[in-house]
Amino acid sequence: MISWWRKLDTRGKALLLAIILLMICLFQPHMKLPKRVYDWLIVIDITQSMNVRDMSINDRSISRLAFSKASIRESLRALPCGSRVALGLFTERNTTTITHPLEVCTHFSAIDETVSRVDWRMAWAADSFISHGLFDGIAKTAKIDDQMNIAFITDGHQAPPGNPDYMPKFEGKAGQVKGLIVGVGGLKPSLIPKLDDKDNITGYWELDDVQRYATFGMARVQSALEMEQQQADGMHGRNAPHGSAPTEVNHANLSGQDQASLKKLANETRLNYLNLQEVNQLNDAFSSRKTSVWRMADTDLSPWFAIPAMCLIILFFIPATFLNQLFQRVIKRKRK
Repeated sequence: MISWWRKLDTRGKALLLAIILLMICLFQPHMKLPKRVYDWLIVIDITQSMNVRDMSINDRSISRLAFSKASIRESLRALPCGSRVALGLFTERNTTTITHPLEVCTHFSAIDETVSRVDWRMAWAADSFISHGLFDGIAKTAKIDDQMNIAFITDGHQAPPGNPDYMPKFEGKAGQVKGLIVGVGGLKPSLIPKLDDKDNITGYWELDDVQRYATFGMARVQSALEMEQQQADGMHGRNAPHGSAPTEVNHANLSGQDQASLKKLANETRLNYLNLQEVNQLNDAFSSRKTSVWRMADTDLSPWFAIPAMCLIILFFIPATFLNQLFQRVIKRKRK
């Protein structure tokens, strides 16, 4: 065996070793090794304002929800094996988890399929109280795992409009849960579409429609005189908390990404804010070292064998005369 090996020239040995290494790759060798991984609870806003079609992919206009889903599916491919992803939905005041944390490589198809089928029809209520949903999502993230990060994807549109005096305060520990508030949608307000069961636009929300629902908003503190005046006008402050002509809903039938509110919430909870405008932006955000943990994870060893094999194949195609000349030059320099 040794004599047979000695009969091979350098190029022959390189080719033989390359074949052996590539054959090992065919068996897809794996091993548990320590590596950086990432754990995320991804919460998707499925309220009606997310149906506004002010985003685009390849010059094709799509809804904010469709753009969010495409970005998430793209980011799943960038996460290393060993990372875990859970999915959640937000509407009204609550964040509801729809999957347990799943390892991204083993369960990639299931996670990807679940994201692709997220739909605005899954909403269990029409209201959209962003701060309530975010705070609820942060609380649920902490309960899942102390290493879990949250990505709350929303346009920030609140419906019905809430009174600033009655916005909830964050009662958790700021910074304890890491992650992102991901703002999606154009900054210029657009009409909110009404859709049929086949996602065709049948009309748009009018200001009168929104004002009818505005009576369910959060009230401000009223004086006795104001309440008496409302009763004289035939309405009760409890049922019309914004008053008879609420300025809060003057443009509530329009929706744009509410960056100011999202940045304020990010500052309050010590989450990072990301303005999502490119479909691949979540790739780097989900793989930030600040959100990583070291864990023993299943690691594919194939690249460790494939890369040396490719180098040996390149060596095989280099002429032997050139290799001999290069070898002689190296020896001469060492002698000097």
